[in-house]
Amino acid sequence: KTLMRAVCVVLQLGNLVFEADKEDDEQSVVASREELESLADLMGVPLEALEKALLFRTVVAGKESYTVPLKVERARDGCDAFAKEIYQQAFDWLVRQINTVTCAEENYVDAQEVEEYGKIGLLDIFGFESFDVNRFEQLCINYTNEKLQQKYTLDIFCSVQEEYAQEGIELGEIAFDDNAEVLRLMEGRVGIISVLNEECVRPNGSDTGFVSKIKTVNAEAVHLISEKLHRPTEFAIQHYAGKVTYDATNFVQKNTDALPKDVVDVACMSSNEIIQVEIKAAAESKMGTDKDASMRPATRGAANHTVTSKFKHQLSHLMHAISKTKTRYIRCIKPNPEKVPLKMNMASSAEQLRCAGVVAAVTISRVAFPNRLIHETAMERFACLEQIEGNDIVDEKKEETIDGDLTGLRDSLSTLLTSLLKELETTAEDGTVTKAFEMGKSRVYFRTGALEFLEARRLVALGSFSTSIERVVRGFTARSVFWKLKYAAIDSQANARRTIDRKNFLQKKQACIVMECWVRTIFAKRELKRLQREAAAVMIQSKWRSIQAVLMFVECKKAAVTIQKISRGAIQRPKYRQALKEAEEEARVNSKLAALQKRLKEAEMKWIQADKQRIAAEKRAEGLVSSPGGVAESGTEGLGESEEEKKVDSPVNPQELIQESNEMVEYFKQEVFKLKSANYLLRTDLAALREANQHLSEHNLSLEASHSALKQNVIKMSQSNMRLAV
Repeated sequence: KTLMRAVCVVLQLGNLVFEADKEDDEQSVVASREELESLADLMGVPLEALEKALLFRTVVAGKESYTVPLKVERARDGCDAFAKEIYQQAFDWLVRQINTVTCAEENYVDAQEVEEYGKIGLLDIFGFESFDVNRFEQLCINYTNEKLQQKYTLDIFCSVQEEYAQEGIELGEIAFDDNAEVLRLMEGRVGIISVLNEECVRPNGSDTGFVSKIKTVNAEAVHLISEKLHRPTEFAIQHYAGKVTYDATNFVQKNTDALPKDVVDVACMSSNEIIQVEIKAAAESKMGTDKDASMRPATRGAANHTVTSKFKHQLSHLMHAISKTKTRYIRCIKPNPEKVPLKMNMASSAEQLRCAGVVAAVTISRVAFPNRLIHETAMERFACLEQIEGNDIVDEKKEETIDGDLTGLRDSLSTLLTSLLKELETTAEDGTVTKAFEMGKSRVYFRTGALEFLEARRLVALGSFSTSIERVVRGFTARSVFWKLKYAAIDSQANARRTIDRKNFLQKKQACIVMECWVRTIFAKRELKRLQREAAAVMIQSKWRSIQAVLMFVECKKAAVTIQKISRGAIQRPKYRQALKEAEEEARVNSKLAALQKRLKEAEMKWIQADKQRIAAEKRAEGLVSSPGGVAESGTEGLGESEEEKKVDSPVNPQELIQESNEMVEYFKQEVFKLKSANYLLRTDLAALREANQHLSEHNLSLEASHSALKQNVIKMSQSNMRLAV
C-alpha cells in the first residue's frame, strides 16, 4: 500500500498545472487546486506547506535566509525533479526489498555456516538506439552500450587467447576494432559528460554553448562528427554500431538534478514511509558528499550531482561488479520488422548482428584460424580420403592420453591432414614450412581455405563412393525384380488353373439348379391350387360373419338407444316432480313472505301513528296542568282519545310479529338446507350420468370401428374373389 501511494504521488505531481500570477508575472500559482489537495492528501502533508514548497525557494545568504517566488518554468522544473526523485527512491527501495527477500544469507537456517555464497545476476539493457531525433536518453543508453560492447569485445579476445593457450597454439598479434576512442570522447576529462556538467553549473549555461564547446575542445576527435548542415544544437558521434546524430535541446535542463531544500523538507513531513525515509536518507547522503566536496573547487563539487555524473558512477560500479563475474551474453534478434511468423529478413538481421557486436566478435575469434574441428569429427569426416577403415581408426586411437593429446588421435590425424593438405603448405624465404593447419590438444585449427579444400575433396570422394554404392544397389534391385517376376509367373499359372476348374464347377452347379427349379415348380402349382380353394372358403366365411356382425350391431344400437331413452326418462321424471314440488313450495313461501312483509309495514305505520298520538297526548297533558279550568274537558277528551288508540292498537301485537318473523327465518333456513342437499344429490347423479354416457360413447365408437373394419374386410374379400374368378 505504501509503495502504491508513492507511485500515485508521482502520477499526481504530473497532473499539477502552473500558471503565472495575474498580479505579478514573476510569481506562479497552482491552477489545479483540486489536484493539489489530492496530492497533499496522498502525501499526508499540510496543503499550505506543500504549496509554498512548490512555488517558493528559500535562499540562504550568510546567516540570513530569504523566500523567493518562482516563475512558472522554475516551478514546473522543481515539480518534475520532485517526481523523479520520488520515483527513483521508490524504485531503489523496491529493488532492495526484492534482494532482501531472495538473498540466501537471510532466508536459510544454516546461512551462517556457509563461508561464501555464489551469485547469479541478470542484466537486461536497451539495445543500441538510433532514431530520427535522438535526445539525452539515447545518449545515456548508447554510452552504456559502448561500455558493455568494450567489455564484450575484451571477453571475446580473452576467451580466444585462453582457448589457444589451452590448446598449445601460439597466437600472434590480432588486430580488432576497439571503441576506446568513443569512450574517451564520452567520459574523458574534456569529454561530452564533463563539458555538459560544466555547462550545467555555469551561470546562464545553454544547450547551444554546450554543443559549441564540445566541438571546439574535441575538434581532433575522429568519432565526433560536425557537419555544416547541423543546427546549433546538433552533433554526431560515430558509435561502434554506426553514426548517430543527437539533438542537444534540453540537455542542460535534463542533466540538472538539483532538488530544492524546501521540497526535501516537505517530503520529510510526509506520512508515507518510503517518501519520508528514503528522500531524507538521500538528502543526508548528499549533504555528506557536499561537505566532502567543499574542500574541492565549487564547480567540480556541484557537477558531481548531475544526472550524467550519477549515471557514470553507477555504470562504473556496474562494470566493476561485472568484471568480477564470469559473463554469458544473450543477443535477441528480431527476424523481420513486420513481426510476422515464418519470415526472415536477412538484411535487417545482419544489421542487428552488426549493431550488437556479434560480427566483430566472430571476426576476432576467427582472425587467425577461421575454422576449427575437434579431433573425432575431423577423423570421421576426412578418413575416407585415405581409405582408412573405421576399425583402423579405432585401433590407432590410443587408450591413454598423454600431455598435448587429450583425444589419442592427434598423431594419426596429423599424419592424415599433412598428406591431404600437402598442396597448401607454404615455404618462407628462410626455409620455414607453414602448414595449412595446427594441431591442438583436442581440436585441429585450419587456416583460410584449408577446410574448404578438404570439403571439396571429400565431396569428390563421396561421389566415387556413391557410384560403388549405386552399383551394388542396382544389382540388388535387379535380383529382386527377377525373383518377383518368377513368383508372379507361378501365381499366374495357379490362377489360370483355378479359373478353368471353377468354370466347370459352375456349369454343373447351374444344371443342378435348373432341375431343382423345375421340380419345385410342379409342387408349387399344386400348393397354389390348394391355397386358392382355401382362400375362397375363408372369404365366404368372412362375408357371412361380417353380415351377421352388421345385423348384430344394428340391433345393439337400437337396443342401446331404447335403453338410453328409458334411463334418461326414469332419471328426469323424479327430478321434474321434485322441481315442481319445490316451485309450489317456493310460491307458497313467497306468498307468506309477502303477507308477512305487508303486515310488518302496517305494524310500522301503526307504531308511527301511535307514537305521534302519544306525543300529542303528552303535549295536551302539559296544557291541562298549566290551565286548571280546562282540566276536566281536556281530561275527558284525552280519555276518549286514549280509548280510541287502545281500540285501534289492540289488534297489533309486536311480540307476535317478531315470533312469526323468527319462525319464517327458521323455515327459510330449513328450506335452504334441503335445497342444498337436493342440489348435491343432483350433482352426484349428473356426474354418474356423464360417466355412463362416456362409457356408452366409447362402446359406440368401438362398434363403429368394428363395423368399418368388417366393411373393409368384405371389400377386400370381394376383390380377392373377383381376382380368383378371373
